Amino acid sequence: MKTTLLAILAVLILSPLYNVTLSNKVYFELIKEFSLTSEPRDIILYDNAYVITDGALYSITISDPYNAAKSEIKELSGLKSLAFIGHFAYAAYSNGVIAVYDFSKYPALKTNTINTNGRLQKIFIDNGFLYITNLDAGLQVYDVNVADFPVYKNTQIVTGEANGLTVRNKKAYVTSSNAHLSIIDASDVSKLPIVGTYTNGISFYEPYVDGNYAYVPQGNTGVQVLNISNLPFPNMVTILFARKSANQVVTSSNYVWVADQKSIESFFNNNSEAYYFAGNYKGNSYINRIAVIDGKYIYVATQDKKIKILKIDYQY
Repeated sequence: MKTTLLAILAVLILSPLYNVTLSNKVYFELIKEFSLTSEPRDIILYDNAYVITDGALYSITISDPYNAAKSEIKELSGLKSLAFIGHFAYAAYSNGVIAVYDFSKYPALKTNTINTNGRLQKIFIDNGFLYITNLDAGLQVYDVNVADFPVYKNTQIVTGEANGLTVRNKKAYVTSSNAHLSIIDASDVSKLPIVGTYTNGISFYEPYVDGNYAYVPQGNTGVQVLNISNLPFPNMVTILFARKSANQVVTSSNYVWVADQKSIESFFNNNSEAYYFAGNYKGNSYINRIAVIDGKYIYVATQDKKIKILKIDYQY
């Protein structure tokens, strides 16, 4: 009788976790693949998926992934980063130059340039402002409300060499190579005060922010999940451990997707600070970049010069 009661108690205690771990699973189906002439290094989502390679910029449609089409934009080759505002594209090059292109013209027409005099890493446009991470100058901001007439506003120096950037709710999140995160208030770009900092680890890659949480990939030790609701000191709530080396993270609905060397790891977010492994995709080439489309598809840029489109199937 005692043994039976213990067994029932064990089932009652373990059953919630059992249900979580067996439900909310994801499975992946490769539905389309494109071969490129050079290695894809980044994917920027706008009206289409824009794929950056050394040889050219590619546009791949996202409205119907099963019948996705690819087009090549040779005018924009050798980019480091790309950002859009209206029908204008800002194209950043590693030599410090940012070119402004009018995409309503065919071929795309260059209308202006910015010379930042630095080594550019990432650009991001939000609410009419262009944010630039510059290895030599930290974070730079330009007013691009008149899209083809950028106006310099300010610079904020950050600790280490800035290599990652995202902007959410008028705050810029900048990661540095020395495992440092700077959170910069951009509500007044003439000031750009640092309102939060976090340092823990060896190196950080590009952050991703969703609500009160920042996800910071850090290579071999996975992804740090930070609660950023109580600045100036973000609090680490958990680590999503990597299979090999986490280099990018994206969230969609209640799932977190991690580009992890040759695989994509999926984690189900059961509540604000609890995550459960939900499934993974294993490829045969290093994954440079992923882009999640409406939580239904993932576009994958791989080192073997391919773009793969995966359909996500959910088991609830």
